[in-house]
Amino acid sequence: MEENNLTTYEKAVLRDKEARQRLRDEKTLGRKLRFSYNPKLTPLFYPGDKALIVDIHGGGFCFKSVLDNDVYCDYISKRFDVAVLNADFTLSYEAPYPQQIVDISAELVSLLEKENTLVGLPLYFVGHSSGATLAAACAIRLHRDMAISGCLLNYPFLDLAMDQSQRPTLPDTFPDFLLNDWIKMYCPYKELLTRGDVSPLSLSSESIIGFPPSVITVTKRDRLQEDGRRFSKLLEEARIPNLLLEVDERHGFIERHMCHFYDLPDDPEVIQAKKTTDESLDWLLKNPINSF
Repeated sequence: MEENNLTTYEKAVLRDKEARQRLRDEKTLGRKLRFSYNPKLTPLFYPGDKALIVDIHGGGFCFKSVLDNDVYCDYISKRFDVAVLNADFTLSYEAPYPQQIVDISAELVSLLEKENTLVGLPLYFVGHSSGATLAAACAIRLHRDMAISGCLLNYPFLDLAMDQSQRPTLPDTFPDFLLNDWIKMYCPYKELLTRGDVSPLSLSSESIIGFPPSVITVTKRDRLQEDGRRFSKLLEEARIPNLLLEVDERHGFIERHMCHFYDLPDDPEVIQAKKTTDESLDWLLKNPINSF
């Protein structure tokens, strides 16, 4: 079906329906899970012994699925011997904030109840774009219930409260209307946009104390690049260990190229995505500190 004349909402509905059908029909590298919490969701699981990583896909809260990160999660599971939960969640066109955080949290708890060997492993959250927003939100909301050893935020979208038209204009990047559509579907209540678990950049250097050590990947050809730099500075002010990686790439390059890791391993773009992935996780897994 042609998408040219569809609204963002209509595109989200159409793409999600197609992705759900593919997820039912296709074989995946990760093991498909079903939890009684919400049997409509299908997170994927990859085994490992050294840590547990919760990976959260991007897509403006309303697009994409676990399939987009299947190869990425399989790669980091094997490369670093870590268990990975490729989290599935209700997209924002169906339900707004905080449903996505509730889904991810419930899947994590359900997995720990099902796989006892994972209990006690260092826990990390990894997020991409809007998934980085959700990863940071999970770290903020769950710290009273479990120790979180670190976060990896790839090209994060961390300021939903700002006027999006004030972001720099760059070629081949998200237009204002799309950023605003994503925000309105995810958090339609303007009074909530400055909450720390909606816009983590709304946190002060005092209120963010205890946030886990983090790696932040910034892409230089990306309208969202300042969000990552500002968040790194905020962590620095709170004396929280963090690594800021700046890459001369476009938004989404890691998932876009890592999906070809097994069939095009010598492709220069795949090599760059792998290099960034390795560097970020090498640092993160060597700097675990129990948060908050």
